[in-house]
Amino acid sequence: MLLRGSLFAVLLSLFFMAGLVQAEDLIISVQLDGAPEGKKDTLLSGLSIVKHQKNQLLSSKRIHRLHEQAVDELSEMLPVYGYYKAKVTSKLEKKDNIWLASYQLNLAEPVTIQAVNVTIEGEGLHDESFQWLLENFPLKEGEVLNHEQYESAKKNLRRLAAERGYFDGELTEHRVEVSLANNKATIYLVYQSGVRYVFSKTVFPKTVINNELLLKLSPIKQGAPYLASKVLALRSHLNNSGYFNSVSVTTLIDERQNGVVPLAISLEPETQYRYSAGLGFGTDSGARASLGWENRYVNNRGHRFSAGTKFSQIGNSLSADYQMPFWSPKISDVGFNAEFKNKDTESSESRSFAVGSYYKTDRWGWNETGSIKFLNENFDVSEDDNTSTLVIPSIAWSKTWADNSIYTRQGGRLSLSLSGASEAVLSDTTFAQMVLRGKYIQSIGEKGRFITRGALGATDVSDFTKLPSSLRFFAGGDSSIRGFDFESLGPEGDDGEVTGGRYLLVGSVEYERMLVGNWGVAVFSDFGNAVNSLHDPLEYSAGLGIRWKSPIGLIRFDIAKGLSDSADSIGFHVVIGPDL
Repeated sequence: MLLRGSLFAVLLSLFFMAGLVQAEDLIISVQLDGAPEGKKDTLLSGLSIVKHQKNQLLSSKRIHRLHEQAVDELSEMLPVYGYYKAKVTSKLEKKDNIWLASYQLNLAEPVTIQAVNVTIEGEGLHDESFQWLLENFPLKEGEVLNHEQYESAKKNLRRLAAERGYFDGELTEHRVEVSLANNKATIYLVYQSGVRYVFSKTVFPKTVINNELLLKLSPIKQGAPYLASKVLALRSHLNNSGYFNSVSVTTLIDERQNGVVPLAISLEPETQYRYSAGLGFGTDSGARASLGWENRYVNNRGHRFSAGTKFSQIGNSLSADYQMPFWSPKISDVGFNAEFKNKDTESSESRSFAVGSYYKTDRWGWNETGSIKFLNENFDVSEDDNTSTLVIPSIAWSKTWADNSIYTRQGGRLSLSLSGASEAVLSDTTFAQMVLRGKYIQSIGEKGRFITRGALGATDVSDFTKLPSSLRFFAGGDSSIRGFDFESLGPEGDDGEVTGGRYLLVGSVEYERMLVGNWGVAVFSDFGNAVNSLHDPLEYSAGLGIRWKSPIGLIRFDIAKGLSDSADSIGFHVVIGPDL
């Protein structure tokens, strides 16, 4: 008995496997003709016969059933796009193991919109945002009726109401009347907005920062009309403040009453102390290392203190910074900083100390930084061996935008800085300087990128010999003109050494393409120079590069050759880090 049962199970398994093999041999090809413009793929994706094309349990009987079902499905979908009188002709045939299901649509005349009646009632009637929505309503008289657009329009009404605090709003009437006799449709929408709720008093939980400072971070005022964008802005301000590890801001819609809606705010502070360390390498700087320490909140007024040091083969620095939130409508932060730096390159040697004050703010969508610093620098460049003391006020604007901060496919950065000093104000020389820098990245296809960058600088100075080397312009190196050594380009003194220039002009064009996995190649050309006259000649270079998207960011290996008569070497460059 056991043997007979086992034999039956084996035969049943073989029969089932044979059925699977036969099913796997069935292939369905679906063809649809006469679909409304742009809707063919949508209609096909809604057919059950398409959804089951790869079903391993398909049989001839089931294919016939799915084919008949497709006619009904098309007849149900076409009215969504205004084709109420469409006729569907179908055909199913088999050639070898291929089933061909074809459907021909005779659309006839579509239903068009005769009238659109949209009414806003309640406080929303006088809201400019609702008025704009009515003026730009997606369904218009004379157009083909589209039920998807109709449903989307209803969602937009509800979404706008929720974003602007009309939490009691509802569509009291929403219908479409279709007359097949004349192929016309009339739309009726009535939205009763109810009252617009206002913000309640903002209550912050007790945390490492005092309530007064938190209120300065908030764009929300008690009694102001509700706006979802204000809630998002508050969350963003708290997240970007640097004091909190996690932030939650929730609108308590279910607790609204008497025209007022409260917010629930939850804040988890960051750890007070932050330590950082880094190692790196660049052909300009050689091996480098950095150490940093930060006290994120010195006191409950949100003051910060940080200190750091950097070491490299061309120089070292030690810096300290004390920052205080100001958060007025015009200024976000003020601070004081100090830095000691020494630098030793083939073109110059310098040792400097700077101390100063600064402010930061956002203006016209740009980051603005204004500062004044006292600089004392001892420098030796070409024939100039000097010590200068300067009091330098400056202002700078910068902006960065990117779809991805690590590997940017679309984005760029732009910065402009203005600085100067005067002998009338505790300075050894008078100068005015402007520096404009930019970089732009544009994707080309799925794997390519076009990258261009440039820098322009100009200095007007009364005594160039007293201008510190840190304020002079040099060219050459990884981020300047590849193929030339770091800061090796510029006007030369009588001793043949580079002295630095009054003007800077540098540019680059590059095409990069990823080939296999995280590896890619690049071709580029750089040009420019540091000069004392705009008529001085420029230098040019061209080269090839290898790109690797490593776990720590993009690594660039470049080899470039100077194209001028004076260029007698090939430069090798390695750069690690984000694009912008």
